[in-house]
Amino acid sequence: MQHVLIIFYILFFATGFMGIAALTLLKVRVQSRLMGPLLVFQSLFVVGMGLIVVYFYLAALPGGVSGTTVAVLRVVLALLNSAIWVTGGVLVHRMVPPRTRQRFRPTVMEVLASLVILWTLTNAALIVVFGHDAAGGTARVADERFGAAQIWALAGHVIVALALAKFGLTARGPLNPDEPETIRSLIRGYGLWALVFAPAGLIEFAVESARLPWLPTISLDHLLYLSLNLVSMSAAIRLFKPGESGTPMMDAVPAERRRMLNLSAREAEIAVLIARGMANKQIAAELGISPATVRTHIYNLYQKVGAGSRVELLNRLRG
Repeated sequence: MQHVLIIFYILFFATGFMGIAALTLLKVRVQSRLMGPLLVFQSLFVVGMGLIVVYFYLAALPGGVSGTTVAVLRVVLALLNSAIWVTGGVLVHRMVPPRTRQRFRPTVMEVLASLVILWTLTNAALIVVFGHDAAGGTARVADERFGAAQIWALAGHVIVALALAKFGLTARGPLNPDEPETIRSLIRGYGLWALVFAPAGLIEFAVESARLPWLPTISLDHLLYLSLNLVSMSAAIRLFKPGESGTPMMDAVPAERRRMLNLSAREAEIAVLIARGMANKQIAAELGISPATVRTHIYNLYQKVGAGSRVELLNRLRG
């Protein structure tokens, strides 16, 4: 089992840093308000796993790990977990269409994320107040103080599952049209990841609670973390996919195509900016026109070219 964990950690950190590199490259090439939170989201996962590796390394040393060290590590991990959910809330707020947002009214996702953060910070507070030796783990504190260890743990797993499922459904639903297709495709990948692993905690809880000899304790978290890295790495693949990367796929619309499609100078200019991965608002700022005017030009481009998406538009303009 130890060798399996070592292989996992090698794979995790290799793909984790590659995922960070891919998102960094994407941030440089494609202008998007989502790239900052995405980078933070990915980095927090890598840092959190790094702390877990530190714990196992210290535990393997002669004498093991002191209760104080374990308590500190668990509190830091709880704070990291809370930061991940805060970042997830920011992502959801930015990735949905602006018209669906309601001021001063929290969304279901924000409520669920807040409950997860509250549950996580409560665990951290229990560790700080009672200490690792007294606690023997958060579940034991809950058992001694509240007489409901199983309910307390189950409640946390249920809230996390609901929050992940809601994040996944939101990410797979309508997204902000001002975001480049590359980013929206990446967000949909995160959404699928969240939906697949939403019940992971509940499955582990059921397996551990059953204590059946033919059902060994598994850690679906390992697969969850590894698959998250693979989703992030997919961003690097999209960078080199024609029509989706932030790299300009054309410096100008070919003159022959422009005459054939009867494109105006402004439409051709906007097509080039689309090829650079710019969103509608960024194109408007670049050209000194309103976002509504940009949308009108893009609509006209779609009609003249016979395209239904930016990717299709650019591919057809290339001829």
